[in-house]
Amino acid sequence: MSGYKHIETVIARYIAGRYNSVIETGAGSNLHAANLLFRAGVLIRCSDIVVPQLSLSIPYVFDDVFHPNLSYYSDSDCIYAIRPTEEMIPALIRLAKKVRTDLYIYHLGFEGTDCPAPVKGCEVPLHHYVKIKN
Repeated sequence: MSGYKHIETVIARYIAGRYNSVIETGAGSNLHAANLLFRAGVLIRCSDIVVPQLSLSIPYVFDDVFHPNLSYYSDSDCIYAIRPTEEMIPALIRLAKKVRTDLYIYHLGFEGTDCPAPVKGCEVPLHHYVKIKN
């Protein structure tokens, strides 16, 4: 396994072993990690500013992290984002703090030089920005 699917598989495995209810923000149309979490029995939902035009088995809503609908996120154990734009990161941190849930981010590149170190026990550099639940 290589490339993005490997990254998303590792992230899904890591999150599935720690959380029961998660939300992927900025999911776009690449739902590999979300589908793996769904198949693992994790309650998964996705959000983005564009809902993909494909058949979805995972709940997916239009939501803007810069002006989020807090009720959509309030009962989750974890929010995660895979390769979000750098501008989204402060909004994601504010969102996670407001709804008091953990936040993980896998970076697009090397942005976020002030980000926390990658979490231990994960094969890819996944960063745990907000620690509330785990």
